[in-house]
Amino acid sequence: MEKIQQYFPQIEEIVREYCINLENLQFSDTGDRLYTYAIAEHKKLCLNLLRSSSEEEIEQNTKVLVQYMIEQDIPYLFLYSELITVVRKLIGSLVDIEDCAHIAEINHFFEEHENRITALYLSKFLKQLAFKNELRLSHIALMPDKKLMIYFERHIQWVLDLILYIQGNTFDEHCPELDANHCAFGKWLNNATTSYLISLSHFKVLENLHRNLHDLAANVVGHCQSKEFRPGTLIHLMQKIEYYSLEIGNEIAFLNEIEESAKDPLTHLLTRRLFYKIMINKLEISKATGRGFSLMMCDLDHFKAVNDTYGHAAGDAVLKHFASILEQKLRKSDYLFRFGGEEFMILLPTTSKDEAHILGQELCNATAAEDAVFEGMPIRYTISIGVISILADNTTPMNNETIDGYVAQVDEKLYLAKERGRNRVE
Repeated sequence: MEKIQQYFPQIEEIVREYCINLENLQFSDTGDRLYTYAIAEHKKLCLNLLRSSSEEEIEQNTKVLVQYMIEQDIPYLFLYSELITVVRKLIGSLVDIEDCAHIAEINHFFEEHENRITALYLSKFLKQLAFKNELRLSHIALMPDKKLMIYFERHIQWVLDLILYIQGNTFDEHCPELDANHCAFGKWLNNATTSYLISLSHFKVLENLHRNLHDLAANVVGHCQSKEFRPGTLIHLMQKIEYYSLEIGNEIAFLNEIEESAKDPLTHLLTRRLFYKIMINKLEISKATGRGFSLMMCDLDHFKAVNDTYGHAAGDAVLKHFASILEQKLRKSDYLFRFGGEEFMILLPTTSKDEAHILGQELCNATAAEDAVFEGMPIRYTISIGVISILADNTTPMNNETIDGYVAQVDEKLYLAKERGRNRVE
């Protein structure tokens, strides 16, 4: 320690060189100010640790620094990079003046600090991570109707099991399920009936996130069981796992929003309120890829006569019947909306106008061939369909007015189908 103490002035100078001068900063909001102050305070605590001159002082200052990092959500790699920067800068300056007598001791000094900080950070980080996930479980438990969140609940429990495995420190074969297809969440993803209400792309995002998560977990278990155990590696892997876990939570929350508030209560199709969000997304994809998509608008022919003849309850049965035909005949990647009354809108990704016409004719044929049944009474009905194709480019404005324009175009096509005799596609 005495040999290292002679370099304390240089260490202090290097650390201060990378400190933030708060007086010269202008803050845009309180959040920026709080985080900047947190980083500045962190650097002071780091300097206090590096200037510690006894084992007791080192132990105490290490605890203070690590606890502060955990409380302020300062990543471990932030401190690790600072330690590397300081030791490289210090050794570089000593080499420049040909003072190389104590380089080995300097390296050892910083390695000991790194090892202490890393071991303590891992312990506290895992406790904090477990607390966060237990809190998420408690929030889900309070939900009156969990819907899709029940599957995220299973995923969180899996994360907690992985944390317990690391904390247990036995590192035997009794680890959480590492195969993405065999854990409870993975089984749901593989066996879920991907409803026509939810684009297959959402499930694809979930599958990729989930696969990456299990790949990271396999690395965690493999590292725990290896002879070259490094807490720093575990911290990095577990922080990535937390990131993917939160991304999965975001996707599930989005799908849950569809389940809870974006579905028509009668037909269980998507409602008009989600149509504009999805259209903007598809326009952006079309603009980026140069690939178009199609829009199909359906309307039940003479639907008022159905209500007048059989009653509104029968009319509801007809609407539900047509929704079931859409589910059977269209692809799971298509988006289906009850647009209003007896009008339905269908968004067909990567589909040409000719392909959309073929799908539309299949819908007309299927509807005309199959009666709806209400209280044992068959009700025959037909539909008319309008179709347009859409290809966005750099000149296409990405806004609701643009979408309203497309809606008007497909509505004109639908009107033409009605005018030309109904039960047809235009």
